[in-house]
Amino acid sequence: MSATTELINLIKEEPGIMIVELMTDEMKKQVLQLEMKRLEELVPFINQGMEEAFEEEQALVVVIDNNKKEDRTIESYEEEEASFTLRTESGQIIGETIYDEEELEELRDDPNVFFLSDNFVTYNNLAKPGEKQFFVMSSATSSFLTDKDLESLVSSLKLAIPSTGSDHYIKDHFNLSHEEEIGTFIIGFTE
Repeated sequence: MSATTELINLIKEEPGIMIVELMTDEMKKQVLQLEMKRLEELVPFINQGMEEAFEEEQALVVVIDNNKKEDRTIESYEEEEASFTLRTESGQIIGETIYDEEELEELRDDPNVFFLSDNFVTYNNLAKPGEKQFFVMSSATSSFLTDKDLESLVSSLKLAIPSTGSDHYIKDHFNLSHEEEIGTFIIGFTE
């Protein structure tokens, strides 16, 4: 059995997995175009994880019912296996997602901290006037999705979280609802 087949079969065993299939060149092209459009936004969005996943030889698209998998995903975020940050062009992190409730409570009292959402904070005192800013989404390991060691089946593997446009494209491609708690991932790998 090929490593690709083993990888697909192992992912399909996870609770909540709806779809696991190799991405076609056309699907990769569409996702890349959507991710590249994010670079043109007022505050550009760089999906570093997607770049890394597509540098691998092959890519899988994975769709999961988050109602059946929510605990694992929440744990993964808490373990900081994927990071979403706001950075300056010099590399300084001036915003990040925080999952620790105690840390969030402390930050609520800090006058230099501004909450963009319930758990995404920016540090106003770290931003330098006039310096460009970028949102950056990193890649994750397979433990973001499963407790099985997918990396042992292949020589290299990167898990990417699609941005909103790519997520919608994937859901439309498979005729899936945008209203349901459905997550999409791209797993790039080299056998």
